[in-house]
Amino acid sequence: MTNEKAASERSGGRVLLVEDEAPIREGLCELFLSQGYQVVALGDGLSALEQSADGGFDVVILDIMLPGMDGLGVLTHLRSRGDHTPVLLLTAKGAEDDIVKGLEAGADDYVPKPFGIHELLARVKGLMRRAQLREREPQKVISVGAAIIDLDQLVVRSPEGEVKLTARECSILEFLAARAHRPVGRDELLVEVWGYRDGSIQTRTVDVHMQQLRAKLKAVPGGDEWIGTVRGRGYRFDGPLSP
Repeated sequence: MTNEKAASERSGGRVLLVEDEAPIREGLCELFLSQGYQVVALGDGLSALEQSADGGFDVVILDIMLPGMDGLGVLTHLRSRGDHTPVLLLTAKGAEDDIVKGLEAGADDYVPKPFGIHELLARVKGLMRRAQLREREPQKVISVGAAIIDLDQLVVRSPEGEVKLTARECSILEFLAARAHRPVGRDELLVEVWGYRDGSIQTRTVDVHMQQLRAKLKAVPGGDEWIGTVRGRGYRFDGPLSP
């Protein structure tokens, strides 16, 4: 199968797969085709930017280590031109700096190599499901004190200015705010926000995303108190919600 070959007449969604290692790229292409997805598979960052310019993809699976332009460069360009397509990063195991930079640049999720195919599929399905729900729902905002969380525009607006969020970070805030009366465990977040079937899977993705989200909220007056930790039970939304 060539790198640029796309499958047609599929119903699972349209995936842009960007991975420079041919065996991995071809294996993932076959995997997603077998699950009913349309796939465009490419091996470099510049080609990915050109291919994504017209939109039409439901998710982008993006390796960080790419020739020409790396994955972080591709991601930064996508977000700078207003492209909010969900992006799943493929990172090297233990590459914490790459993960942090990716989330700060607007990635929605990440999977460290080597990864299990079931975990990867679960992440992709979860990203697509959340994106589809946002498209069907009316415009929605959450008022927290003097700030507004705009779930459509992916920003928090306050008298101090705007803080840009990723779609995943908005989903986390929305989910916690709707359950502000109780703590929410990592397993519940993995199932309801990430789309996992089983929340007992061993992954640090919830903690990493919470760390990045809390860091961003420090720029919002009182935002560093919005997400509390309840020892042994998980996270709770502690911000002053307005009716």
